[in-house]
Amino acid sequence: MASKAATPAGRRRAAARRAANGSARSSRGAKAAAPVRAKRPAGKRAAPTRGGRRPAPKRRKPASVKRSRRSRPPRPSAPRTRLLGAWRLPRPKLPALGWRKAVLTAVGLGAVIAAGYFFYLRQSSLVAVTKVEVEGVRSGDRENIVAALRQAGEEMTTLHVQTDELEAAVAGFPTVESVHADASFPHGLRIEVTERPPALVVQAGGREVPVAADGTLLSGVSAANELDLPVLELGELPESGKLEGEPLEQALVTGAAPDELRPLIEEVSYSNDYGVVVTLKGGIPLRFGPGTRAEAKWAAAAAVMADPKLDALAYVDVRVPERPAAGAAAPVSTTG
Repeated sequence: MASKAATPAGRRRAAARRAANGSARSSRGAKAAAPVRAKRPAGKRAAPTRGGRRPAPKRRKPASVKRSRRSRPPRPSAPRTRLLGAWRLPRPKLPALGWRKAVLTAVGLGAVIAAGYFFYLRQSSLVAVTKVEVEGVRSGDRENIVAALRQAGEEMTTLHVQTDELEAAVAGFPTVESVHADASFPHGLRIEVTERPPALVVQAGGREVPVAADGTLLSGVSAANELDLPVLELGELPESGKLEGEPLEQALVTGAAPDELRPLIEEVSYSNDYGVVVTLKGGIPLRFGPGTRAEAKWAAAAAVMADPKLDALAYVDVRVPERPAAGAAAPVSTTG
């Protein structure tokens, strides 16, 4: 008798059992491979899921990985650009020792220009003086003084004016005190002369010679035009052309007199006790002492004489101009 498994019905049941056992094993394997869900604490809801999936939990770095800000290395800062430097022109790059050659070239060129100026242009006829103007000459030998200055000036150029040569050209004229020259490019030259004005007249040996305030004898000036000046009598005229000693002190004081008081001078003398004594009209002597600080002494004398409280003066002593002294004249008795 054939077994039941060999029959067609048995074979169907065996295949069905195998199929059933295979699906069971696959279902048990699927259950074993499923992830284990963590239990959430009571009272808390599960986080909403997107698409049926829960978000992955955030991972925390271990404590050993954290770093403090102090321990972090500094970040490299971007280079700062200078505002002024951005506008600077690029420097030309010279080859090695190029700057030395440039300096030597500039120095040599400057030396050539300077040599051309000093040795050619300063003495060139292109800047020669052809027009000379002389001003300030009013007394003395005016024509000869002007002619001497013009001749000396026409030998110069406007780039090389020599004042010492102009002064030497008029050194023989005692009325000329100083000379100042001003060139006008390209051919003009203006010369201004400062003269020594007469301060008094010296009489000696029948001659009358005007004298400047510094004691220089003005032999080129006529004494006839200086009649209002005070007269100083001497035994003889000095050969040096300038007063010395007591006459020089008198000239220094007389030459410093203000223009307003000069016409009032009647006499100038010298005293061993009071030095230079200038007598004004009315018989008022002014005691000056030595000829130093003559301008300050004249200012003090003018202040004393201008005082309305002083009606009559016997003398005015200004030997010390900071402390002037005055003597009142004794009243004139009208009784017989």
